[in-house]
Amino acid sequence: MIIKKRPIITWLLNPNDLESVSDIVISGVANPINYGILLSDLNLLGHIRAEKPNWGLPELVMPSFENVMRQSARSFEKVMPDLFEEFSNSEECGILLCNNNRTLVYGFGGNELHLWCFTEQHGKSIFNFYTCNTSVKGYIGVKIVDTIIADNLLFEGSLEQRQHTAAFVANFIASYVAVKKYVKVETVIVPKGKFSDVDGTPLEYIEKKKVINNLGQEVIVMDSKWFRKIVNDNNIYVRGFWRMQNKKNELGEWYKELIFVDSFVRHGYHRNAKIED
Repeated sequence: MIIKKRPIITWLLNPNDLESVSDIVISGVANPINYGILLSDLNLLGHIRAEKPNWGLPELVMPSFENVMRQSARSFEKVMPDLFEEFSNSEECGILLCNNNRTLVYGFGGNELHLWCFTEQHGKSIFNFYTCNTSVKGYIGVKIVDTIIADNLLFEGSLEQRQHTAAFVANFIASYVAVKKYVKVETVIVPKGKFSDVDGTPLEYIEKKKVINNLGQEVIVMDSKWFRKIVNDNNIYVRGFWRMQNKKNELGEWYKELIFVDSFVRHGYHRNAKIED
């Protein structure tokens, strides 16, 4: 797996950088008014960048982690308003590297989720849209300019499908932060350059067990191997018990004999989770 350089990440994490901004561009639009709207939304992110928030390291979301997010979504729906308030109080923010060469920049504040969506293409970070989202009665309401969502170069499908796309991204971020905070997950920090996996890290299932990080800095890989394999490393006391033991007689014939097995201590076990079986 190769983690490619993304100009938006270089720009956000290096406030004094003046070069990478030239590789951050606004998506083509069908309605000329939308260019000014997107430019204003991008300038908003620039003002936030100037305040030097603690973005943390960029986080690469693995498919197994997304699977846990989907299965945990219902558990968080009923408490989503409380989570929005909690995430806003702690000023949660971050940068996600997702599938389809998408980069999501997010930040909570004022009981709202602010979200900027970029697509990485030909060494450029292309800004697609911005949403301001709130949680009401367990549902995330998406605030997006009407002309933006109606633009055929920014969104595809019917109006309902476009609204679903914008809502999906907002729900994705809210679920991601909730799972990261409240569900046991495994992470590994991948340094710049080539990273070779070792047994026991969350990257062990990746082809050839190697990752090349060309992002220009460290990146955190979010995984959930624990969800696929149950590992118990505790000492387990096993009481003595009777069982039928297979044995051979002098003629080489098999027979069963009742024997008693003394109590013993077993050290842990590894097995696949039942949900995967």
